[in-house]
Amino acid sequence: MDDTSQPGAPGIGDPDDVGDPVCWLDRLCPDCGAMPSPGEDGGPPQRCWRCGAAVTSS
Repeated sequence: MDDTSQPGAPGIGDPDDVGDPVCWLDRLCPDCGAMPSPGEDGGPPQRCWRCGAAVTSS
């Protein structure tokens, strides 16, 4: 494998890059891996919407 970019592949700093550059793994449910939704009051969730596990906010 070489370090050269393939034609048409997005590169670092490419203006066409999309998505969020941060890692969301620490925000996923520890039991089922679901992305928690905000609570009804708009605050961080207390329980996972999928499996009901307690979710800690970091």
